[in-house]
Amino acid sequence: MAEPGEFSLPAAERQIIQAAIAPPSRLGSTLAALLATLAFSTPALAAEPSPCPPDWEAQICELKSVVEILKKDHLTEIDVPAFLDETIRLGVKTLPYAGFLNAAEQQERVKKDERARNGAPGIGIIFETLADGLHIIDVVPDAPAAQAGIRNGDVVVAMDGNSMAGINNADIAKYAGGDVGTPLKLTLLRGAKQQRLEFTLLRAIIKQRPASAKRLPGDILYTRMSSFPEPAIGDYIDTVQAARKDGAPVKAVILDLRLNGGGALNASIGIIGLFTGRNKTAMVTLQRDDKIQHRISTNWPDYDLPVLKGQDPLAPLESDDWWRSVPLIVLIDGQSASAAEATAAALKDLGRARLLGTPTYGKGMAQTGVGTRDGTYLGWTYARNLRPNGCPMEGYGVVPDWIVGPRKDADMEGVLLLYREVDIPRAPYANKPNPDPFADVRKERQHWRDRRASAKPDPLKSALPQKEFGSAKDWQLQQALNALAGRPVQTASVNPLFMPAQPACIKLDQ
Repeated sequence: MAEPGEFSLPAAERQIIQAAIAPPSRLGSTLAALLATLAFSTPALAAEPSPCPPDWEAQICELKSVVEILKKDHLTEIDVPAFLDETIRLGVKTLPYAGFLNAAEQQERVKKDERARNGAPGIGIIFETLADGLHIIDVVPDAPAAQAGIRNGDVVVAMDGNSMAGINNADIAKYAGGDVGTPLKLTLLRGAKQQRLEFTLLRAIIKQRPASAKRLPGDILYTRMSSFPEPAIGDYIDTVQAARKDGAPVKAVILDLRLNGGGALNASIGIIGLFTGRNKTAMVTLQRDDKIQHRISTNWPDYDLPVLKGQDPLAPLESDDWWRSVPLIVLIDGQSASAAEATAAALKDLGRARLLGTPTYGKGMAQTGVGTRDGTYLGWTYARNLRPNGCPMEGYGVVPDWIVGPRKDADMEGVLLLYREVDIPRAPYANKPNPDPFADVRKERQHWRDRRASAKPDPLKSALPQKEFGSAKDWQLQQALNALAGRPVQTASVNPLFMPAQPACIKLDQ
């Protein structure tokens, strides 16, 4: 998933820009007087023809005029291509999940995608960057970090002696990058006692392996998807099939999509089809002012991806009814976004699974992109995603059947007020008919956050994400096991004020 607000222009920057183009009042009055004098002392002149083609927006012509003035009169010679790239970038990133890359950035993006598909040197940790260091939220199975005993919840405070406190992502890549076989020294803090540990790991080729699985007592198979990269379908199938062969028949499956920020939408469609079978509506997209409906089904090739090379990974499993009949529970939380929440929603709406956890992030939009003639790249949001039942996810997310907090004593008010899609403001010009549909909800949620801040709540009780994935300390997992065993599920008590509103659903075209 893209980071929330990644392409939004901060309000402070907008204010600076507005101030920069507003003339001082005294200068404005002087110019007005001068223009008035000229109006009476010179004959009227015929309007000059516009130098811009008739199909140009007036503001494009204005930009051209600005550039010409700067080229002629600016104190120093300016880099016009870089200036225009940055102008486009600032405008595009104010739109939801949109972005502009110049030619060099696009080339690096292509290389990064290739490395993601084919593997790149690394140690195999997934982390979130916080003020005190890199908080590990997942460890790639069989990678150097996992083999050395590094765990979820460990905090990387230094790499090769360089502090990770307050570091930005660009610098992390600089320190973490290196060739296969070269060492990387990590300094970690572990547990409540902040035990200091040091590891020296040798970098290896790390390929995206988003799926993991392990057997739990009672022949329950716990499976986890950390993201939805292009290889996700095949990786999940291989992981589950290997676990099925290793022991007695599997009686039920738990699919963990917590902290899964999404990825390739087609990969999620393949997982939906894996569990539901053919000819099902996995999703409907609304395009261009919500007037164009497009049905996405669980049939091939609706989940085709370049990495699959034209081969349907579900075809060999059509005769294996286990996939479509095994009891299934899906775990979700406020960090389940985009393709992850679409997967959960479809499995629920199609009657294939029940959901347990907390409401999802609520992204509910799909992105696409195109390379331009000069090698730049433009990405933008092209569709709103609807669940198979016709309900939108944008701003609402997916509400589970069982609302269970990340811990037994979780502060659910704090959990539900953590930032989600509904909290991201929209540029007022991004949607002329409905500029900001969640403005009132956003204001109310911030009001409750401010009230909580003054009360100084315990951050440990509301902190997400759950880091004890798949262990006996995983409270949500334990409740899923209760549900599968027919035991009572200990759900959380929640204030309806903090829950997502009921969305306005539509009737889908047949």
